[in-house]
Amino acid sequence: MSKYSLVPGRGLVTKQSTKLRIDFLTENGFIINNIPEHSLEYQEIRNKIESFIGSVEIPLGLVGPLTYNNNGTSEVVYALAGTLEGALVASMNRGAKAISLCDGFHATFINQRMVRAPMFLFESNKEAKGFSAWINRKFDLIKYRSEMHSNHAELIELEPTCIEEAVHIKFIYSTCDASGQNMTTICTWNAIKWIVNHYNDETGIAIKDFVIEGNGACDKKVSNSLLEGGRGICVEAKCFLTEKVVNRILRTTSEKMQTFYDHSVKMTKKEGMMGYNINVANAIAAIFVATGQDLGSIHESSLGWLSVEKKNDGIELSLLLPSLVIGSIGGGTNLLKQREALELMGCYGKDKVERFAELIAGFSLALEISTFGAVVSGEFAKAHEKLGRNKPIDHLVASEIDLEFVKSLLKDSSMRDNLDSVFGTESDNIENGILTALTARTNKKLMGFIPMTLNFNYPARTEQALLKSKGQDIDVMNGLHLMASSIDLELADLIFEYQGYLEYKNCHQKELLICEALSQGDLHFTPKFYGKLVDEQREIYLFLMEHLQENELLLLDSENQPHLWKPHLIKTTISAIHSLHSYLDGLDELNKLVPVFDAKNALPLYSKLLSIVENEEEHLVPVDEFKSIREYLTDLKEPIESLDLPLRIIHNDFNPRNIGIRKDNNPVVYDWELAVRNFPHRDIVEFLSFVLPTDFKHAQLFEYLHFHYKLFNTEIEWEQWKKGYIRALKEYLLARVLFYKAADIHMNLKFPTRVFQTTFEMIKALLCHEKNAG
Repeated sequence: MSKYSLVPGRGLVTKQSTKLRIDFLTENGFIINNIPEHSLEYQEIRNKIESFIGSVEIPLGLVGPLTYNNNGTSEVVYALAGTLEGALVASMNRGAKAISLCDGFHATFINQRMVRAPMFLFESNKEAKGFSAWINRKFDLIKYRSEMHSNHAELIELEPTCIEEAVHIKFIYSTCDASGQNMTTICTWNAIKWIVNHYNDETGIAIKDFVIEGNGACDKKVSNSLLEGGRGICVEAKCFLTEKVVNRILRTTSEKMQTFYDHSVKMTKKEGMMGYNINVANAIAAIFVATGQDLGSIHESSLGWLSVEKKNDGIELSLLLPSLVIGSIGGGTNLLKQREALELMGCYGKDKVERFAELIAGFSLALEISTFGAVVSGEFAKAHEKLGRNKPIDHLVASEIDLEFVKSLLKDSSMRDNLDSVFGTESDNIENGILTALTARTNKKLMGFIPMTLNFNYPARTEQALLKSKGQDIDVMNGLHLMASSIDLELADLIFEYQGYLEYKNCHQKELLICEALSQGDLHFTPKFYGKLVDEQREIYLFLMEHLQENELLLLDSENQPHLWKPHLIKTTISAIHSLHSYLDGLDELNKLVPVFDAKNALPLYSKLLSIVENEEEHLVPVDEFKSIREYLTDLKEPIESLDLPLRIIHNDFNPRNIGIRKDNNPVVYDWELAVRNFPHRDIVEFLSFVLPTDFKHAQLFEYLHFHYKLFNTEIEWEQWKKGYIRALKEYLLARVLFYKAADIHMNLKFPTRVFQTTFEMIKALLCHEKNAG
């Protein structure tokens, strides 16, 4: 293949990116008419799937009533089963009826053991055995290091196994209400890093290599060790069926069931099967589909052992599920329909996973009983012929956003009193930014833009508003870390190491404070600000602002259209940001809260970004020019204060992605989440890197820079002021444009290459001018 075509909007789950992908398929001769039709909310599925184009429907059947005996009480329960297999729901219901007519089932939650099994390699078996012994002695320290990265994971055991020069260590956790697969991976990875660092220091023996998983955890696989030790939850359900019910409901006898069971167990062992059951996988899969579980875990979760024992007046049956990988929180459980399915079972949320496991075991036992009875009685084929139509947070959810909720946000009491109704609206031009798109992949919070129509009764009018719900800075860092991990593990570690020095720190608070402050000034360069809500306990940070309408603007989202930015619009925008800089400079309390950003504090991170881009984009600039870019890292070692230029609160993401132009030619600036204190030059050079063509004339660049300089009416000499532009460009190239280029590897953005080249040319132009002036 000489050329590899990229699908548009990779990684994004939005209305617009979905349409782009569907159009891409159509253009390439693939026709999908029904799949794009869906009722899913984009914000609810953004961290559940990538490259979304639609959905398929799986019908849900109601199973029950089933009598559940729990701690001396008897309860009638129901479950939903998602399947396209005829007779399945009917069979589960038959088994549920048989169990309920005999006083129900009892279940025992035995334990929870989520396992991750990293592998360490050594030079010899002797070294491997020594490491294994060392691990056993360090359990308490390893436990501390692993558990500090989760509020819920508890390391309960370490099981090292030596095989030749390798040591496999089973990290065995309890994970509360979550299935815990991602949680324990993070905990184990951080424990590994501690082990690697400290083992060599203490023993002088180097670990040759290591991986997070050596296949010893049996993740999504079936093995003898799962049957014996389990992974996930081990649970057992039991019931007794009277002979009368066996005869009437199952249409067979307990004696016949016992006879066929005994002989089929022998065949099971001869074939080398793991466990013994009839069709547990059908019940597990059906309940997993309905309740938002990890479908890849159906395989191991379906491992089960059915036991049958004839009694005087009937038969006793039990089903052991040793490896049930489930959660009552996390994953797909928070999607609206999946959550309803869990709530129907009384199994959604905190402290419900034990109940969930016991009910799954009970409903699975119901299917086992019915199917086994059908096979023994000869009704199995008949049934198919008849029916076979071949740390938890109460996060904000979309359903809470109603009229009263919006009223509570409004800071203007007259607007609050006269707001009559609120309607959610669809908008084709609403796209969450890169950070929000990345952040949404790592958590279940309601994040991003929610367009709405506000109807007021006095004076009668309609206003278009936009609710912006923000993730915390830690959510943003997790999103960046996730992206970086798919590019280079060292990059991911560096992002984590230097997160305290990056512009993303406190991004969830800065934007709200700055937008509110700007709304109180006599300025015309920001969207109308209606109000905000901060609830730290629920991790809610949101505000309501004017929804800029494309048909009312000259320019909106024009980052890929530099030709539309005429000279007078560029100068007007430079004047606007200067006014905003000046206004914010007068707010002392706000300046105390917004930190100074200095790239020198995270140079190893930017060096790594440069290496990645250099390797991925050899054609971007000539090799010798990449060398000159690397020299910028040395230039940035000088503290920002050394230039003795004014520091201001700057936008720090000042480009046409976040700037609109109204029809009166006035700019409107939004999205202040990355604001920092830095040279005001920084916003100017970023803006110009987007609106100038790559072949701009040097005189054109200097016209805009002088225009900005004169706005300050400062006593600082031009030559000194110009050094601020040079420093700002170098910092911008290394700290932001390289980030765009790295993100472009997976997100298929359009502008990074052009912006990179324009920025580099701007630096060359300024350095050339400085050299000539010298």
